[in-house]
Amino acid sequence: MRQGGRFFMIFADPDKVGKARRGDSSAFLELIQERKDDIYRLAFTYVKNREEALAVLHDVVYKVFISLKKLKNPELFNTWLIRITVNCCIDHLNKSKRIAGFEIKYDNPQMLEQIADNSQDYGHLISNIDLFSAIDKLSLEQRTVVVLKYFQDLTLSQVAEVLACPLGTVKTRLHKALHDLRQELKERY
Repeated sequence: MRQGGRFFMIFADPDKVGKARRGDSSAFLELIQERKDDIYRLAFTYVKNREEALAVLHDVVYKVFISLKKLKNPELFNTWLIRITVNCCIDHLNKSKRIAGFEIKYDNPQMLEQIADNSQDYGHLISNIDLFSAIDKLSLEQRTVVVLKYFQDLTLSQVAEVLACPLGTVKTRLHKALHDLRQELKERY
């Protein structure tokens, strides 16, 4: 679901989650279908590559499938799913031994010319590139908090729940990340 430019996972019906936990494959498929775009977007913010994001999506679906019976509270399905997605992204990055850089690809060269002709759009594009580049320089813990807070629009309490760490730790990581981002962006401008 899209609201104000941000994406939110739709509420998981506890009955549907319960059916999926009991082995109902159509209920499981519905849960995944409803959230696959959100999982992909979250994965893409980490790996910055379509094929790798799809590989992470595949890993997430597999891990959810094999461990769904372990989920004790169906109301927490979305939080649990986000946690699995973040962990799969981190695992993927660790396996590839690199932190993905931000890439922009244009299928249409005329589009780049149009952006260059309109300096306001071009400035906005450069600002976004600089922001994503600065985010990529953060530690994995800081980047995770920033992505969950600002790209997934979770509250700090929800971020703490997803990361299974104290709220104070999340606040500290976010504060340090925002400080580091300000410093990095100040150096660029």
